Amino acid sequence: MNIHWENESALSDPRFDARFYDGISLQEYEGLTARWQELLALTLRAVNGYVNDDELCFSEEEGMFPVRKRLSGKAYIGAVSYAAGVDPVGFRILIEVRLTEGMGAEEQDYLGLEVTWFARAIDGEWECWGMDSAAI
Repeated sequence: MNIHWENESALSDPRFDARFYDGISLQEYEGLTARWQELLALTLRAVNGYVNDDELCFSEEEGMFPVRKRLSGKAYIGAVSYAAGVDPVGFRILIEVRLTEGMGAEEQDYLGLEVTWFARAIDGEWECWGMDSAAI
């Protein structure tokens, strides 16, 4: 399955539901959001890796969650959180991705993935610190 962003034009502005933690300054926030498109591409790659991993997202197993065939193939950003001074120096960005099921008017949230990224500096390399899933 190939997941894609539901409304790509809305993703050009990284100020969704920004939640600030642990002393992010305006200058740091602006530096991190300048890399928004890079983070979106990395996040989409991580999400596609998750939904195509047979040990994390199931084909048709009865009583298992999540089931790949229920996914619509669409995803959107639910929220973004920023933190500074992590490990002990660096930045953490948590991106909440919501994947939907169904089609058209019947489409609704199905799977939530929280993807956590870390960089030692504003222009540093992003490391994926983890991905947590939840039924939504």
